[in-house]
Amino acid sequence: MDGRTWLRYSISVWDDLVKTAEERALKHPAMFPTALIERLLEVFCPPGGVVLDPFMGSGSTVVGAYRRGHRAIGFELSPEYVELTTSRLGEIHGRSDYYPQIVQEDSRKLAEHVDPGQVHLCITSPPYWDILNQRRSADGKGIRNYGDNPGDLGSIQDYQSFLSELGVVFEQVFQVLAPGSYCVVVVMDIRKGSSFYPYHMDVSQLMREIGFVLDDIIVWDRRQEYNNLRPLGYPHVFRVNKVHEFILIFQKRTDNR
Repeated sequence: MDGRTWLRYSISVWDDLVKTAEERALKHPAMFPTALIERLLEVFCPPGGVVLDPFMGSGSTVVGAYRRGHRAIGFELSPEYVELTTSRLGEIHGRSDYYPQIVQEDSRKLAEHVDPGQVHLCITSPPYWDILNQRRSADGKGIRNYGDNPGDLGSIQDYQSFLSELGVVFEQVFQVLAPGSYCVVVVMDIRKGSSFYPYHMDVSQLMREIGFVLDDIIVWDRRQEYNNLRPLGYPHVFRVNKVHEFILIFQKRTDNR
């Protein structure tokens, strides 16, 4: 990475990451572009490092890792999204000798499949509680549900119980990360009716309790993806159109646990 690129990546707001036409056509409710994954890999992953995504979804993390010559491990409950990821990987040729390991399993059993210290970078976007069962607040687009698997963390109705189960996953992520490695978590805050949940703050607290150090935060500005914004709550209660996500950068420091 040259100095000019280093400087551009160091800006605390990223607003230049967009999905390709192919990615926009994929039927997944909350995927992010492989351009984001490849940038995070460039910054945080050593050459040939192993990349983990405990909530694989449509496979952006493992696809990006495969393109850049990294080994990758992805966990996903939904057979539909396992099939989608496999299809996306099949369209990539000559990028890596290491075909990603895809595990169709509850990520709360992650440690049964990955060795301690095996992983050099985790990139993931955990479930947004059960918010994907509702309309998107910023532009009113319809319900976007991952599926009805009873093991899906997003189906847990109580927020604190949901966070507790999320902690079970990240405890195991901490175990399998090599010392000094990073875990990058992409999240958006949540509103359900009149209740606001500062999800990025709650995830940060959860991760610190596990033993991670919050190393930095980048704001991912996604305004260009929202083309039908409405004046939320007008004219009675002012509501914010959330069109950004938080890229939370955690590290497993060698002097921690």
